Amino acid sequence: MNAKELLQRYAAGERNFDTTDLSGVELREVDLQGVSLKKAVLFEADLTGANLVDVNLNGVILRQANLTESCLAGVRLIGADLSETKLIGADLSGANLWRVGLRKANLSKANLDRANLHHANLTEANLTEATLNGANLAGAHLSAANLTSANLKWVNGREARLMRSQLRGANLERSDFSQAVFTEADLGRVNLNAANLSGANLNRASLDGVNLTGANLTRAHLIDAKLMLACMRGARLDWAELTKANLTEADLSWSSMRGTNLSAATLLKALLVDVDISTAILRGADLTDAKIEPIESEGIWFFRQ
Repeated sequence: MNAKELLQRYAAGERNFDTTDLSGVELREVDLQGVSLKKAVLFEADLTGANLVDVNLNGVILRQANLTESCLAGVRLIGADLSETKLIGADLSGANLWRVGLRKANLSKANLDRANLHHANLTEANLTEATLNGANLAGAHLSAANLTSANLKWVNGREARLMRSQLRGANLERSDFSQAVFTEADLGRVNLNAANLSGANLNRASLDGVNLTGANLTRAHLIDAKLMLACMRGARLDWAELTKANLTEADLSWSSMRGTNLSAATLLKALLVDVDISTAILRGADLTDAKIEPIESEGIWFFRQ
């Protein structure tokens, strides 16, 4: 079916176009509100600026399609294939993208606030400056994805996989990425204020200048992580693994370190004001010029230099 026939039938009141082959059609800035395109094929279709509000796109194939600045707020895209699709500046707020394939898709500056991306595949996707506030990213695959300067406040990212992803300058305040995998990811200058990273894997991740104030890193793995100039005031690091981590000039004041493993870690000029390190493992750690002020634990004062 070509674009002309589709629009004529739509104008005549038809709304069901399930399983229709619309590959390569040009539907720029069209209004298809209320249409059902379930399992339709729109390979390489041009839907730039289209209004697709309340459209059923479950199982649709939109590979390499152009949906730049289109409106897909609240749409159903369950199990759809949007690999290598252009969604630059698109509105996907509140959309249901459960198990959607978005591999190598361009979602830069897209609005994904409150979207359901549970188990979505966003491997190598471009999400630069995208907004995902309140989105569900639980179990999502974001390996090698670019989330530079993206907004992910209040996100549910439990068990998400973000290996080698780029998140520099992103805002993840109060997000939940417990049990998530960030190995070798770039989290430089990311805002993780009050975030939940309990049990997360951050081995070899770059976290220079990161804000982890009040964050929960209980039992997290940060082996060989780069945390230079990190702000970790009041962070929970109980039983966390920080072997060989670089914490040069990091601020760990008022943090909790019960059973924390800092073996061979670098704490050069680090701040540990009112921190109980009596049960922390510091074998081979470099505490040169670190500021460790006395604290009281169970009535005993500890002095470390």
